[in-house]
Amino acid sequence: MRFSTLATALTSATLASSRLTGIAAPSTLAPNSTFTLTLLSEGYINAVADVAVAWGFDIAPGYPGSLGGFTGSAYLGPEKSNQGQDNVTITATVPEGLAGELYAGMEVLLNAGIYSLYGASGGLTVTGFNVTVKIGEATGGEIVQSEGQAWIQNSVQ
Repeated sequence: MRFSTLATALTSATLASSRLTGIAAPSTLAPNSTFTLTLLSEGYINAVADVAVAWGFDIAPGYPGSLGGFTGSAYLGPEKSNQGQDNVTITATVPEGLAGELYAGMEVLLNAGIYSLYGASGGLTVTGFNVTVKIGEATGGEIVQSEGQAWIQNSVQ
């Protein structure tokens, strides 16, 4: 009886903890439009407090640890942290600065950095992800998602 109670408690604890592991966005983004920036989530063994996400746009190949220009950000906090298997969605705006002829039809990197605190000790981590999107006349198309981490910076040297 004690084993089943312990097993149930451990299963519940595991499902309640999660971390953000990537981003997803529409494959085409139009300047001055809004889009859903999805932060991909997975179950994780430790508690992770996600504090904020910042994003920006850059011409490939970009630079590790950098978001590029035209940045935006959103607070995540307790309401959007540790959501289990549920992804987190943010309403983001495509900057007006991408409306110029230089960017029309161009593929650019949408970079995002997620600021998180890991475990009981609150280990600080900023993890970067990116996807390639096209600057077009209308926001939409298939959803593209990041593959692995673009970069990671943490408080452990």
